[in-house]
Amino acid sequence: MNHFRLTVIYYLHYLQTMKETPKSQKNATKVIGPTRADRGRRIIENGGQIRRIDDIEYEVQSQTWPDRAYAVFHTERGWICSCPDHMEAGHQCKHIHAVEISIRMREAVQNGVTVKTVRPGQCKCGSANTAKYGIRHLKKGDIQEYRCRDCGKRFTHNLGFENKRATPEQISQAVELVFAGMSTRKTATFLKKMNVKVSHVTVFNWATQYGKLMERYADTIAPNVGEQWRTDEVYVSVKGNQRYLFAMLDTETRYWIAKMVSENKGTDDVKPMFEKARHITGKVPQTLVSDKAANFHEAWRDLYAPRNYLQKQTTHINQVEFDGVHHNNQMESFNGATIRHREKVTRGLKRDDSAIIAGLQVYHNHIRPHLSLDGQTPGEAAGIRIEGNDKILTLIQAAAKSAA
Repeated sequence: MNHFRLTVIYYLHYLQTMKETPKSQKNATKVIGPTRADRGRRIIENGGQIRRIDDIEYEVQSQTWPDRAYAVFHTERGWICSCPDHMEAGHQCKHIHAVEISIRMREAVQNGVTVKTVRPGQCKCGSANTAKYGIRHLKKGDIQEYRCRDCGKRFTHNLGFENKRATPEQISQAVELVFAGMSTRKTATFLKKMNVKVSHVTVFNWATQYGKLMERYADTIAPNVGEQWRTDEVYVSVKGNQRYLFAMLDTETRYWIAKMVSENKGTDDVKPMFEKARHITGKVPQTLVSDKAANFHEAWRDLYAPRNYLQKQTTHINQVEFDGVHHNNQMESFNGATIRHREKVTRGLKRDDSAIIAGLQVYHNHIRPHLSLDGQTPGEAAGIRIEGNDKILTLIQAAAKSAA
């Protein structure tokens, strides 16, 4: 910590110690409108507004002045903020509230997040006072039916699979096979052996619907990733046209943080992917590894590079060599084993925002074990655990329940 930084911290601490209780606190008036705690929660909801320097120092972006940020740090007397609301009036400002909420969220991530299976037999009215009410025989298989003793309604345990002619287990298995690398036609043929007669178009529609659903839900769970991230691009075919799939990967956990599809390799703006990665994880890395493409460096400079002495000192390594000290071999392996293998099976994507890519990201993070992680999935290495043997089924039902 340099001398100037220490001087500022001790000076703010001195002002806080010497300040008397303000009159505004002695004659408290009625609070009108959102409280400071509410405003602190809004800062969290906006995403990317808090930068953690270490365990006791944070920087919070000003919500009024885009080019200004406030230092928030912990002392023996509690939290101190450099904003006027705290330094002049002595209030626990919205920036301190935001930091405290951020710390609680970070501790929750470090302790791990578990996506639990949805308990069968619970009515939509919320009652668990239900009883089995026979078996509903469908052409695709049998489904258990229930009756609610409180509201009297009959229902089946098909959360997320309403109006489907196949069972949830059959659909989740088909979706997993597609994301694992099997073509939609081969998946349909496999299902026929289980007496489930569907076309390859239906299988593709399932993968499209549930790929997007799981992606939206997975993006709400913050992974506990490391301090070195990697980014690269690989070309894919979209409607016969060449496009580039950009991806952001965590070195420590192999967690696929964010992605985007673009037309050009080194000139298109990749800031949306960088911003999404920062929003999902709630931080920026200490080190970013990429190739020499100018758009990577511009996005790092504008979004991740430090702007003042209070921010984390981040580094961009873009002088990489295949056999050198700094290399991006992990990203190259990811592009070949995960992306290229899957694209060959699909024989070209249909849209730039293809749900196949969304589902592939979920499959990579939460379903497929990784050898370098001792059989864990990247999600498990990042503190996210999915209950049940059928993790696709668990994710779909948890996503449907969250969206309800």
